[in-house]
Amino acid sequence: MNSKRNAAKNVKIAAVAVLVGLLFVPAAVAAWSLMEARGLSQANAEQQLSLEALKGKLAALEGSTNDADGDGAAIYLPGDTPAVAAAELQRLMTDVIGETGAKIAQFEFVDPGENASDDGAVEMRVLFETTTDPLQQILFATESNPTALVFKSITIESAETSVNSKEPPALRVSASVEGYWRRSKL
Repeated sequence: MNSKRNAAKNVKIAAVAVLVGLLFVPAAVAAWSLMEARGLSQANAEQQLSLEALKGKLAALEGSTNDADGDGAAIYLPGDTPAVAAAELQRLMTDVIGETGAKIAQFEFVDPGENASDDGAVEMRVLFETTTDPLQQILFATESNPTALVFKSITIESAETSVNSKEPPALRVSASVEGYWRRSKL
């Protein structure tokens, strides 16, 4: 009988343990789920802030382009005629070259000719005098400018200097720069 009591007691203990386990497991799962939900909510909030910042930057880029199609690939020179676009190209190049202290000698606009395709490009030759470091700055500033500008060709001539001179050599640069514009759709 004693063994029956022990067996009954063991069954009661096991039943209580199972019942406590049935109560504890869902509570533990609920607590774990709550912690995970908080972590995911925090990550979601951070990603939402990043997304809003990126949307703001994209809107600023799209708003700063004068791209008629709105593809945002490049900022085109303003103007409805090649002459207006060429004037803007000259202004941009004057600013870029002038910021380095280089001396502009001449601007010349290249006539596209009668057989040239009308791809919305304006070309300008610019002649200026500078040294090596400012020339590198000019090349970088022009090609990394958000406005679609490209050096088609560049010729660099160096004046003779003595080998012992610590001054950088004077350079005469002749460059052909091309910019792109889009006409308003009629």
